[in-house]
Amino acid sequence: MKRQKLHIILLLPVVLFMILGCIETFEAETIGFEGVLVVDARMTDEQKKHEVFLSRLRPFEQDSITPETNAAVSIIEDSETVFEFEEVSPGNYISTSSFAGKGNHSYQLSVNTADGLSFSSNSEIMPENIPIADIAAKRVTQGFGDEGIAVVVDNSSLGNQPRYFRYTYEEAYKIVAPNWDPFEFEIIDDVACLDGDAFEVGIKTKNGETGRICYGQKSSTDIILGSTENLEGNTLSNFMVRFINRNNYILTHRYSILVNQYTQNVNAHSYYQNLDDFSSSESIFSETQPGFLEGNVVSDNSDAKVIGYFEAASVSSKRVYFNYEDFFPQETLPDYPGNCDILGNPQLIAEGYHCTTSTPSVCDGNCASPLIDNIKANLLVFAGEKEPSDIIAPYFTLPRACGDCTVLGSDIKPDFWIEE
Repeated sequence: MKRQKLHIILLLPVVLFMILGCIETFEAETIGFEGVLVVDARMTDEQKKHEVFLSRLRPFEQDSITPETNAAVSIIEDSETVFEFEEVSPGNYISTSSFAGKGNHSYQLSVNTADGLSFSSNSEIMPENIPIADIAAKRVTQGFGDEGIAVVVDNSSLGNQPRYFRYTYEEAYKIVAPNWDPFEFEIIDDVACLDGDAFEVGIKTKNGETGRICYGQKSSTDIILGSTENLEGNTLSNFMVRFINRNNYILTHRYSILVNQYTQNVNAHSYYQNLDDFSSSESIFSETQPGFLEGNVVSDNSDAKVIGYFEAASVSSKRVYFNYEDFFPQETLPDYPGNCDILGNPQLIAEGYHCTTSTPSVCDGNCASPLIDNIKANLLVFAGEKEPSDIIAPYFTLPRACGDCTVLGSDIKPDFWIEE
């Protein structure tokens, strides 16, 4: 089967110093990018609708990717059963039915683009599923005294053959707004000199406890690879999937992480190792794309260039929860994002504000209200009333995140979340 190698030359902006002292600058330009198909496809032994991402490799000087649309995509099992895909958004193809890859069965990706070209992958055998033996959180100190929590995985009894793994994670954490207040601002009059009056802002009771407790969620983006090759006993032990510095606010209250272990074959493992050298992102469909990478997808009937990989991997997942005090009892909590120690006092009525005595009254001075402008921009929250009363700047404020955690997460508790 013919393989295409992609060679890309990047010409970066340079300054040429000519012999006679003239300076000539030329623009950055990319040679060899046009027409390169990018394939990002993987399937697992999970019963679900699987996804395939297609795009065209962008020139260096272009900011956005170009999705490959209107392609015909399918995965073929054992050269017989065909699972069709449909395009649900530009470049994003999802199988029309749920299915699960079967251990020791072969799978091949087929792509026919709208311009009449066809591409296919090598036949990939679904590896046997190797469950995660154990997952744990440990207090550790990294090099240079970097202290925090390490999430580690153990696998044992893996037989005589080397095993290859790729890991991803989905973390979730509880956020509590440190300066949540049951009152919020209410804009009563935001029109300068309406009826001859100045601006007016009041406070009202919030509807429930919106923004007091939230939950943040993030997924891994790095390529995390592990293997038992050259390891004693063919055992993966104490392998770190995630390290979180103790000063990271996501640890402040309660934290959870779901670790996914994908069992790979050696070719897929080698591909991801090479991809890691080119990019810090797991997906070549993302904004960071490699300049040269040979995968297992080739053109069937032309010299069209293609990069990417179709991976068949079995998956095992485990979740762990812990609280900050479990590892750092009676110790100072991490700092909350933003400066919540200093109160703001923005002016409701700016200096120079003036209304004429004519009818209707007209503002002929400084007609802005810094307080109202910031409330409308959703930049701050109510933190107290100024005493004694001050009509120019009547309220104390804080950055919105200090009293409204929805800046950092969602106030809807995840279905999987478990408290102590």
